[in-house]
Amino acid sequence: MTEANAHDGAAETEAVDGSKCPYARVNRLADVSKLLRSKTTVTHSPDLFAGRKSDEVNGEINVREFLGASMMFLEGESHRLRRKLLNPLVRADALQGIREDVVLPEADRLMQLWLAEPNTEGRRGMDLVEFLERVFIHFTARLIGLIGIDTDDRLALMRSFAGPIAAGTSSAYLNDRDEVNRLALQAKADYVREFFEPSLAWHREQRARIEAAEIAEDDVPGSLLKMVAAGLAPEWEDESNAVVESTLLFAASVGTSTQSIVHTIDFLQTWLPAHPDDIPRRTDPTFLLNSLQEVIRLRAPFSPYTTRLALEEGELSDGSKFYPGQELRVEYVKANRDPDVFGPDAMGFNPNRPTPENGTPRYGLGFGVGTHQCYGLRVVVGNDGHGGAHLELLRKLMTAGVRSDPDNPPVDLDKDMSKFEVEDIPRYVKYPVVFDNWEPNIEPASMAAAAQ
Repeated sequence: MTEANAHDGAAETEAVDGSKCPYARVNRLADVSKLLRSKTTVTHSPDLFAGRKSDEVNGEINVREFLGASMMFLEGESHRLRRKLLNPLVRADALQGIREDVVLPEADRLMQLWLAEPNTEGRRGMDLVEFLERVFIHFTARLIGLIGIDTDDRLALMRSFAGPIAAGTSSAYLNDRDEVNRLALQAKADYVREFFEPSLAWHREQRARIEAAEIAEDDVPGSLLKMVAAGLAPEWEDESNAVVESTLLFAASVGTSTQSIVHTIDFLQTWLPAHPDDIPRRTDPTFLLNSLQEVIRLRAPFSPYTTRLALEEGELSDGSKFYPGQELRVEYVKANRDPDVFGPDAMGFNPNRPTPENGTPRYGLGFGVGTHQCYGLRVVVGNDGHGGAHLELLRKLMTAGVRSDPDNPPVDLDKDMSKFEVEDIPRYVKYPVVFDNWEPNIEPASMAAAAQ
């Protein structure tokens, strides 16, 4: 059994043997995979999440305002029903429509606009974080069912909420938690006023028209708010729960999607020069999908661990035991670097890494496993496992010759990782890039041909 760090501040629970064991660390891939599928532990245990740090006030805010009401933090029938309702939003035809009608057209539009003129050094560049966030906001707005994001000003306003709301879901890992939560709560209130409430009102109007046979069900695209307006889940009758469902979907879809592509490009900056045989493959879909999955293995999630609550006594592969009522800290970051699964170079980035022989996917546990597996798995790897919108967007950027701007270094989010025995995974707030192969007014079809 692992002893707690004295400075961690976790609330102690008494094990059945009478010893004080605040938590047990779980960081071998086999153990993590087994526990995440087990019915003898409770997923995420939001009460523990609220109190496991010394600052219980801010922990309670995080759970109440950003986490606890989401399906991803619940067990049982409530989780199963909402998961069943939301799954069709990421089925094959829905994802294809979002990719072709939303993500790629918006990426083309922004690149044409932002790269039309070179800077004073003759380079064409932009902030990759801002670009990707704006693209994925359109994607997320479709999933949630938001309206009114039809001008650049409204898009910029929506984007201004993304960072603070995402920070509110994970302020335990950030500096100045009081200020982080203050900004997160303000952003959430503004988001509700500017987008959520008008959008839900619109969907309720459409629901009334559907029930009056003025329009057909299919005339309104599927979305979270369409389901909320139809009253398909009892928990969503409390509007505050629907808000949390939408903000967590917003934070995860925009933030995680953006960071995954940024980190893939960041890793490839050093990988390709060191492996010249891979340079001709820099726009190859298989190579890029392997690169993206390798990044997800190494860099997702961006929090050090998640928690589960043990309901029964159990034993880990190293022989240590955990007990009923004990918090289990599931360390994805370390589990995804297990050399027994990913080889002796498991700590490093290798897009040519062989697929593990034991059936573990290339991305490891980056999307979780079991009934609470990340909703975004099919969004990233595609319903057929050959890549979705993220891959096509990454390929578009690589075809245009994207690379980090040598004159403007990236900016990382200010985090406090002193409490955690894991590496500090960057979460970029700015990542300036330049493009070596960009040509103004180039047609998307021409870009696709250039990638061949």
